[in-house]
Amino acid sequence: MGGEEATVADTDELLRLEYESASRLLGGFTEIRFKLLALVPSLTGAVVALINPGRSGVEILAIGGLGLAATSGVLSYELRNGELRRRATARVIQIESILFPSGPLLAEGRTPKLFGLIPASHRLGVGLVYGAALGGWVYLVVWGALVAAGAHEHSQAIGVAVGAVAALAIAREITVAQQPEATAV
Repeated sequence: MGGEEATVADTDELLRLEYESASRLLGGFTEIRFKLLALVPSLTGAVVALINPGRSGVEILAIGGLGLAATSGVLSYELRNGELRRRATARVIQIESILFPSGPLLAEGRTPKLFGLIPASHRLGVGLVYGAALGGWVYLVVWGALVAAGAHEHSQAIGVAVGAVAALAIAREITVAQQPEATAV
């Protein structure tokens, strides 16, 4: 009987260690996400606001292309970390249901609605932030390309329109890309 008690105590200790480790990992992913969500739109907004219409089309195109590539890379990193974060969250919830008699610490609750209409979620927030940032870079790329090609008239307005459409499309795609996969039955 002493062996069984030791095994149960060992299992509980291992679960507690795993819980602490998974919780720290989850905290790290969350911290990285918040830093990126603060940095990406701030940097994009500052660059877009400071671009002078007197710059050459090639300069605007180069700045926009560089920002588009860098932000796409950061987004790729965010999407992968989001998947790892979801897995860590699932494991933390599973361990909490075993360790804590009253169940997981964060139970499902009411989902707030953005503007009273759209269910708010992490996916939506990430989609809107990166959609806006990438839309800003697309605006610069289109504007710069048109100016470089000699199409100065309405080039900035066309860039704004294409950037806005791109921002909405990208926000939608990011939101959809982060949806949990349906489990096979």
